[in-house]
Amino acid sequence: MTNHFKIFIIMKKVILSIAIMASVVGMTSVQQVNAAVEQPSISIVLDDSIVMDEEGFVEVQLEALNPAVQASVNALTQEYEITSLKYNAEKQLTKVMLLKKDDQSVKEIYFDAEGKEVQKDQSQKETEETESTMEQQAPSAEIFAAMQDDGFATVKFEDLNEKVQAAVRTLIDQYDINLLQYNAEKKITKVTATNKEDKSEKIVYFDDEGKEVTLDAAPQSTTEAPRL
Repeated sequence: MTNHFKIFIIMKKVILSIAIMASVVGMTSVQQVNAAVEQPSISIVLDDSIVMDEEGFVEVQLEALNPAVQASVNALTQEYEITSLKYNAEKQLTKVMLLKKDDQSVKEIYFDAEGKEVQKDQSQKETEETESTMEQQAPSAEIFAAMQDDGFATVKFEDLNEKVQAAVRTLIDQYDINLLQYNAEKKITKVTATNKEDKSEKIVYFDDEGKEVTLDAAPQSTTEAPRL
C-alpha cells in the first residue's frame, strides 16, 4: 500500500468523523431550540394535589390563563404586587389578590374570560333577587275550580297575560299583593293589596289589556279604597 493511498484512507476517516460529530451537534441544538420554544402547557386538573377553596377557585399559574386575562393581570403589576391567582372553571372567573406597592393595602379583583373586570356573582345575585321578589309578591295559591259568589276565582300570577302581569307589577313598590282573582266571564282581574306604609287594603280591577277599570256591578260586600 503506497503512502498516498494510506493518506487518502486516513483523510476519508477524518472527514467521516467530522460529519458524524456535526450531525450529533446539530441534532442536539435542534432539541434545545425546540425545548425552549415549546413551553409545557399548564392544565387546570382537579386532582389530590390541587386544593379548591370554598368559592370553587383553585390556584393557577399566569401562563395557564388565556392571553386576554394575562394582559389584564400584567397591567396591574406597575401599581400592585400579585400575591395570588385563582381560577373558577365553572364561572370562568379569575380571582387576583393584590398588594399595593405604596401603602401595602390589599385588593381583590375578578376578571371574566375576556379579561374584563367584573363583580363576583353579580349576574347570579341579580337573578336570585328578582326570583325572590317575585316569590314574595306573586300569589302562589292554586286556581280554585269552584267560583266564588262574585264570579272571581283565585289565580296564579303566571296565569295572567303579560299586560295584566305588567299592571300588577306597578303596584308592588307601594303594596303587598294579598290575592289575585280572575272573572272569566267579564275578563277582569281583581287585585287585593295592602299598603306597605299605612296597612290599608286596596282592591284594583284590570281588564285584559292591563288597564284599571271599574265593575258594572261591584261586589256589595267590598268597599273600594281610593285608587292610586
